[in-house]
Amino acid sequence: MRMKRFVAVTLFSVIFAGIAAAGPDARALLKESENRHRTRTQQYAGDLTVVNKDGKVRKKGWKSFRQGYAGDARNLIRFIDPPEVKGVGFLSLAKPGKNPDQWLYLPSMKRERRIAAQDRDASFVGTDFNYEDMEEFDHEKYKVALQGEQTLEGQPCYVIMATPLETVGKSVYEKKILFLRKDILYLLREDLFRKGDKEPSKRMILTDIQKIDGHWVARKWEMHDLRKGSRTTVILKEIAFDQPQAANRFTLQNLNREGGD
Repeated sequence: MRMKRFVAVTLFSVIFAGIAAAGPDARALLKESENRHRTRTQQYAGDLTVVNKDGKVRKKGWKSFRQGYAGDARNLIRFIDPPEVKGVGFLSLAKPGKNPDQWLYLPSMKRERRIAAQDRDASFVGTDFNYEDMEEFDHEKYKVALQGEQTLEGQPCYVIMATPLETVGKSVYEKKILFLRKDILYLLREDLFRKGDKEPSKRMILTDIQKIDGHWVARKWEMHDLRKGSRTTVILKEIAFDQPQAANRFTLQNLNREGGD
């Protein structure tokens, strides 16, 4: 009897030690991050500044509305200034297991234009974001693996590699490296690699992270095009969570209303 107990205890210890040594699972970390930061809706307003490699600055004002999260997100962005972009709108509707449907409304055309698959790498309204960058990150559309840990700006982070699944659709990127802050499981940096890249071609950095109405949010986003030497900075000035949304907000009809939101 004592021998059986000894064997059972030893076996349990070996199994437990093996689980502990394996460390956290990348998928589990991303699921937990999604659960922690999911909100019913989000509303933002702020400034978007593009600085090219020569230092030329262009600034735009915008507001956005989002309902859902990641794989079920619906997102509307409307530019409010300067005059040459006022009224320009963007609508993105997520589709489970597939790339989202996206449309851009241009006041000069008086109609929306659907973003085709071959245009996913095109610049979004003259910024360093392309149309794929405008998608909500959904870990279910990627093969993910924990690469280790690294400290960014004094914050310990999990480093996770995300490789697009072929079944979802063609991606602009071969892989993404995510830096997830360990204590709050919030994204601090994303390195974007195109096919064959040894070094990232683009890098998104999120800073000025604050807790607002019980939710962590980065008030400053920077997308750096490391090839071109340009960058786009997004500053969130107004933030609201879980506000009721108009029934027709995330529709083509509303997108086509110049100035509609």
